[in-house]
Amino acid sequence: MEPGSGSSGDGDQGSEESTGEGAGDGDGDPGDGDGDGDGDGDGDGDGEVCVGVTPIIDGDGDGDGDGDPPCVDCAPYWRLYDFQPQSCGFEQTYGLDSFQGHVTLVALLAGWCSYCQSQALKMEQMRLELRLEGYDVQFLAINMVSADTEEYQQNLIERCAFPLFQDTPEDDAYDLHGGGKDDMYIYSPDGTLFLELPVGGDISTNLGTDEGYDNIKQALIDASG
Repeated sequence: MEPGSGSSGDGDQGSEESTGEGAGDGDGDPGDGDGDGDGDGDGDGDGEVCVGVTPIIDGDGDGDGDGDPPCVDCAPYWRLYDFQPQSCGFEQTYGLDSFQGHVTLVALLAGWCSYCQSQALKMEQMRLELRLEGYDVQFLAINMVSADTEEYQQNLIERCAFPLFQDTPEDDAYDLHGGGKDDMYIYSPDGTLFLELPVGGDISTNLGTDEGYDNIKQALIDASG
């Protein structure tokens, strides 16, 4: 699919250009309405210095050194560059094994796609909601090979704070997941696939609708046990 074709929907969610939790003024003034209040610069008011997990840089988790996942339903093995400045793994190259121990939502997005930009914005909203509700859920997105430019990456950076990985022709993480743009995958804390959510499937994944948003949020809660 060529840049600009995208999925249906304008994906702009009004005129919002950032999630709000990363756009605070960083002055640390509680109650001033800017949403930061904690002076750590991430804008969420709760002392969250970075988002995501501490990367595991080496190893594939199965002990045999071949880079293959240890089971059929296990998360695929890849190592991609994290370009999200707010991520704990910013500018590091790592993979899904770093997220074991947490329910994890993986979204296949493209920074040139307005629908994907909207999905990233709504994923960030859901991430913060689930965190406030006490759920240990990690979010991440893989940016399509055709969106590997600073401009397209910035489109996603501006709309979320969770880790953003850049796919490459050599790694082809899209193919390793067996999916395409707009597909989502939920992994259990043990690293196995809990639910595959292809775009256009039986379960709506359009986070811009109440149905789609509720579907994904409830699935993440169910995966949390």
